[in-house]
Amino acid sequence: MAHSKGFSLIETLVAVTIASIATMALMRVVSYASTISSNALNRFDSSVLMSLALENIEEAQSTSISDALNKRYLIDHALIREELQAATYEILLLPKENITPFTNGMGSSSLFDSLYVQKVMIKSSQETKSFFRITSNKQ
Repeated sequence: MAHSKGFSLIETLVAVTIASIATMALMRVVSYASTISSNALNRFDSSVLMSLALENIEEAQSTSISDALNKRYLIDHALIREELQAATYEILLLPKENITPFTNGMGSSSLFDSLYVQKVMIKSSQETKSFFRITSNKQ
């Protein structure tokens, strides 16, 4: 049998199979990373929207996102305004609790005399979300 300088059919099939497995694994990693990134971006967007909407709310109430944002911002795009008006949420504010801030080593805080943490719950027809907000005033 003569020695040839090319690849045999078996060697080529093995190489193509290994390359296919590696490509599929890489595509799965990219797909997973894309999903995680999209979810994080959606959470960030909703967090920013809720923070803006809740800046001036100091009591439990039922409101649309549009009403909460209109107190401080002008929304001039009609379709966006309609979507925000349709999104109605019930906002529940738990009592603020005093927390001790970091001290400067002399027993007093460097920025504030006291900080308050408050749990905020937002309920819609589909879900309930909660987060904490920190303020420097008790009101």
